[in-house]
Amino acid sequence: MKLKSLLMTVLVASAGMMVNAAQAVNLSTASTPTFVTDGQGGFNSVFGNVFASSTTGDTFNDKYFFNFNTGVDSSASLTSTYLKSSYVKDLLITGFSLTQIDPVTKAHLASFGGVNETASTAHPKDSWSLTSYGLTSGSYFLEVDGKVVGNGGGTYAVDMTVSPVPEPEAYAMLLGGLGLIGFAARRRKAARA
Repeated sequence: MKLKSLLMTVLVASAGMMVNAAQAVNLSTASTPTFVTDGQGGFNSVFGNVFASSTTGDTFNDKYFFNFNTGVDSSASLTSTYLKSSYVKDLLITGFSLTQIDPVTKAHLASFGGVNETASTAHPKDSWSLTSYGLTSGSYFLEVDGKVVGNGGGTYAVDMTVSPVPEPEAYAMLLGGLGLIGFAARRRKAARA
């Protein structure tokens, strides 16, 4: 009789563990944001994700893929707000980074971590920033990691701005042009004397 009772206890405990494990789901997504020109040679994009109340307790790892055809400087900010009404909308953002990848092998070539600027008060809005200068052309992804902690789900948004960086050839042409202007001015001055 004791063996039967022990087996039943183990079975019930195992079932309870399986239920808890089933609730910890990773909600990973991958997408490509749309960048809009700013009219000055740079580009802007706003993107993010929304989580339903059914995802409370789940973790997420969202990746946003894009390519740069030229060198750029980049700045991005991420926010996730806390809202308590009849239920709580809240996320816990645990990571924010930009990674350059090889498009063929998917190997990570360089990574730039975001700065957590979230206040240390009760129920603060998550706030992260990321600035990267002198990025080379290539394939990149922006990654957001976190957990849905509100019983009403939650949402985050990323605002990203990129501006092209002049290539070394452009600097060489600029210096060459300045040299020619200086040479012409010197010839003119010598011809007047």
